[in-house]
Amino acid sequence: MNRLLLCLLTLLALALPAASASAAAVPRSADSHAPAGARLDWLPSSEWVMSSWLPYDEARLYDLAKTSRAELSTWLNDRRSIGELARQHGVTSLRKLADDLLAPRLRGLSGKQRRVLRDRALSTLTQPHLGNHVMFHVFHTPAIASDARRIFGVRAATFRTLRSQGRSPVQIGAAGGRNRLAVRGALRRLFRERAARAVRIGAMSETQAATLLEHQEEGLNAYVDRSFRTTAKHNAFLCTPR
Repeated sequence: MNRLLLCLLTLLALALPAASASAAAVPRSADSHAPAGARLDWLPSSEWVMSSWLPYDEARLYDLAKTSRAELSTWLNDRRSIGELARQHGVTSLRKLADDLLAPRLRGLSGKQRRVLRDRALSTLTQPHLGNHVMFHVFHTPAIASDARRIFGVRAATFRTLRSQGRSPVQIGAAGGRNRLAVRGALRRLFRERAARAVRIGAMSETQAATLLEHQEEGLNAYVDRSFRTTAKHNAFLCTPR
């Protein structure tokens, strides 16, 4: 069954009652780590993936792979990986690239810690959707829902319901009696706390934690005002050729 037919089935199901829509067919994940039959938007539930905790310094990737964040943002999608772009720029071994990216961090670590970081680094290079998520989806973290009471003044379940209805973070905050300034400030605090945790447990370097915080700060004003996709819009988005 080709992608076009899958999408037509999805869009048809969206016009039917919710029970039918839940069974809609959507394109399958291109990530080789995904389980059989996983949707295009499947990701492992690991904290480092969900939190965009890149195991190496982003600037080092651009230097060793001879690329830039701007080029990577136009290249990466759910079918094309960071590693494929690196190969176009002359990288011959992704395992060696992963080791080179991590080289400044590996000194003094145990064998187990080295293996964990190498596995994570290689995953960012070889898995298209995972790599795209960790690099650019810096607000797509379940930590926001988990901390919804502090950020928005509503329960996590209420946050998820309002999000699925297409409300924006500012609108969700208004439902909990929080204004735009309060929501933005609470998100900033959460991101700083999450970055500190990542450094403390060795998931990110201090340099990369600062870089992640910069990306989040740059996009925060747009994020708090932007409406979330409804469930129907998200399923339709999965069918958009990319």
